[in-house]
Amino acid sequence: MPIKPPRLCPGDTIGLVAPASAPPDPKAIDRSVEVLTRQGFKVKLAPKVRQRWGFLAGSDRDRAGDLMAMFLDPNVKAIFCVRGGYGTARLLSLLDYAAIRAHPKILLGYSDITSLHCALLTQANLLSF
Repeated sequence: MPIKPPRLCPGDTIGLVAPASAPPDPKAIDRSVEVLTRQGFKVKLAPKVRQRWGFLAGSDRDRAGDLMAMFLDPNVKAIFCVRGGYGTARLLSLLDYAAIRAHPKILLGYSDITSLHCALLTQANLLSF
């Protein structure tokens, strides 16, 4: 059976990461923080979530590092990807799937993030959304 991550509860912390492209409007991140905070969650921004590196949200190592840091942070209960776009597949070989399996969390994302969903299921046995 795949690992089902624990559900979110009011007051939990959601980590925001950008494993693919940077949002075209940087204020979209601020609006996301406002909405999640109004819904009763705490929000933690990945250190490089606002970074731009060409059309990507940082180098492959930076984006993979942000994602791994969120999985390893015991205060973060879910990880939301701020955008799809191109670039997520470039991170897959840089992730520590054993560590992810040991720290299962909700991961939410769409579009290019699908490659991450597939890797999490096949490499870490983790369900994601």
